[in-house]
Amino acid sequence: MRMPQMANKDILGIILKSTIGVIGRRTSEAYANVIISSAIDELKEKYNFLQFIEIKGTQYKEIFDTVDIKQDINNFKTKEVGEAAKFFIKKIIRVMGKNAGYYFLREIKEEIPYDYEQYMKEIGVDFDLLQLQFITEIKSSAKMQIENSDILRFTFKTLFYILDREIGRDSAYITLSEYTLRLSTKYEVLKYIKINDIRVIQGIDVINVDKRVDSFRPTLVGIAIQKVIQELNFSFIEQENFSIIEILKNHLNADYIFKLGAMGVDLNVIQLKQSLIVKHVFKALIDVVNETTTQSYAVLMINNMLKKHEDRFEYLKLINIDSTRFSEGIDAIIIPEEIEQVRESELGRGLQKIMETLIKSLGDEAGHNFVEKFKKRLGKAYILRIEEIGMNLHMMELRQNLIW
Repeated sequence: MRMPQMANKDILGIILKSTIGVIGRRTSEAYANVIISSAIDELKEKYNFLQFIEIKGTQYKEIFDTVDIKQDINNFKTKEVGEAAKFFIKKIIRVMGKNAGYYFLREIKEEIPYDYEQYMKEIGVDFDLLQLQFITEIKSSAKMQIENSDILRFTFKTLFYILDREIGRDSAYITLSEYTLRLSTKYEVLKYIKINDIRVIQGIDVINVDKRVDSFRPTLVGIAIQKVIQELNFSFIEQENFSIIEILKNHLNADYIFKLGAMGVDLNVIQLKQSLIVKHVFKALIDVVNETTTQSYAVLMINNMLKKHEDRFEYLKLINIDSTRFSEGIDAIIIPEEIEQVRESELGRGLQKIMETLIKSLGDEAGHNFVEKFKKRLGKAYILRIEEIGMNLHMMELRQNLIW
């Protein structure tokens, strides 16, 4: 329900008096009057009705109101008055500074009677929204002050400590050094990063970044960071079966994630290649089937499943599993690069259909707990990824539980 209209004189009067009171308590009333008078003078050029407002000195407050507003101001549009009031508040916030600004808005709101506050919202002066905007601006400002050298140092330090925890300090140093050196031939930014061998030199920082990188375009820095993370992630998913990206997300705070995003780095899209996902899915399927039969027969079964569904999912024709080379592991699963062009959702549906058909063909005994065994073989990082592309393992498990 719309609030009854209030006079412009009363609206501005309550805002100005509350502002003087709040600033006066934190500094002095004389200082508050100076700030407010200055803000009104600056806004008069845009809102000429502000000429009808006079802020009197504190020496007159025993005789007159500190804020004197002429009745003429009621003749102007309320919408314009609300706009002027909003700009006035924003200007005062900037003068008060980021630390005082937050409390200033909250205390102003507390000073204003509820019915006035509700009416002010209707004319565009929403203290809750102003406070949210203020907090967002302060946070964004802080984030954007992070330099290229800061983001590089923090990201590479985090990568080093992730590797240190997962594969040990010696391997962490060698791995990160090798990737940085190799990729620096293509990404010049990386030439300004030095990875110190803290195994042999004590008391130094593991990562040093030359401040000259601050002169590079942030997007160039972002491209280099994304490539390093992507290469490391692909390597460790394949070799060690853990996702650097998932761990990295938990280490980066909101400021750095925001800054990385502004540089063009999106951790959510640095994902596994589809060919690698498909290879590991089929390797896990064969391994589970192999628990109850021979390896050659397990490979034959999967190849038959591929042929069975290739009319519906044409991309399955691209996949071939060489049973004579299966002792070599996933290299025996041949998947051309064209698989990268297949839509993720289509890829997920095809893989799920093969797995469902395979479970059904195995019969009750061999099919029991198949999904659980498959998940153990596949590993957490790949499970997260195949669920993203549409393989619903949870639904398959539910169906199995209903059958058995």
